[in-house]
Amino acid sequence: MSEFNIHAWKKNQYLAEAGLGSSQAQSLARLINDAIMQVDDTLSYRDFAIAVGIVLKEEYGSHNFEKFMDVLHAELGIKESLNENFDNTLGEEFEDEFGFRAYADSSRISIMHRDDIDKDLFEKMIQWVESKGYKVDKGQSDNMFDWDDDRYWYPRIQFSK
Repeated sequence: MSEFNIHAWKKNQYLAEAGLGSSQAQSLARLINDAIMQVDDTLSYRDFAIAVGIVLKEEYGSHNFEKFMDVLHAELGIKESLNENFDNTLGEEFEDEFGFRAYADSSRISIMHRDDIDKDLFEKMIQWVESKGYKVDKGQSDNMFDWDDDRYWYPRIQFSK
């Protein structure tokens, strides 16, 4: 992955501080920042990212994800996609089956539920993943939710092909 483009970022900061290039995007950025300050002035990057994800899914739709990421990466000076091979099909099927928001990558389903999941239900979830042809690592899977000041640990199912 390419390095962060500090030159482009500083240029945009200087223009914004000088009041030049003010646009809809900059106005929205100020409003978002004000809203963050009202919610929690020490809001974690994780909660911010989750909130942006919720807005994208609920208000803009998945057909805009790739375009959004392209613009975001350009704005941040990232030249490569962080999600080149991302496929959440398993996570979407899991959501349909169990009614919990979930994200899947090549080795884990993260169940975005801010509470512990009943052990019997979690065992059914594991069996479902195994029925899809994956080998579940029960030692690395966990039905418990935990949190501290700025991090959340969601229930997860760790697996391999």
